[in-house]
Formats: sequence, structure tokens, C-alpha cells
Amino acid sequence: MRSLINNKGYKEVLKPYLEAKRDQSFPDPSKFKNEDEFLYAAKVTSVFTKTVAEILLWIEEKEQAIAFYEAKKEGKENNKFDIGG
Repeated sequence: MRSLINNKGYKEVLKPYLEAKRDQSFPDPSKFKNEDEFLYAAKVTSVFTKTVAEILLWIEEKEQAIAFYEAKKEGKENNKFDIGG
């Protein structure tokens, strides 16, 4: 996981692409021939946006967990109120 997070391609290409897709609200209605096509595209966009947001959140959570366990391993994390602390 750490190699993905630290990968230059992920940081500079994939992550910005996913963030842009996550932030895209809905398709442009002017690009569709009829309302059915637009509604289908809007539904697909909604599902895709939620999926991308979940992936980005999952990666962020893993990144935080890695940082926490590395700090704990080095003795830098000393919060006795954390579970397992």
C-alpha cells in the first residue's frame, strides 16, 4: 500500500484524475439526444462518483493507518487512550 501511495504516477496522475471524477457533479445535458440517455448517464455518474469517493477514502484511511503504525513502531505514538495503545 505504501508503494502505491508514494508512487509518482499515483500522486501526479491517478489521484488527481480520481479526485476530478469524484467532484464532477453530473453530465452535461446538452451532450445527449434525449432525456432517457441523460438520465441513464446521470445514474451511472452518481454510482461512479460514490465508488471513486469510497476508493479515495479507503486509500486515505490506509495511509493514516500506515503512518500511525510506523510512528507507534518507532515509539513516537504514545496516546494511552487509543485502543491497543
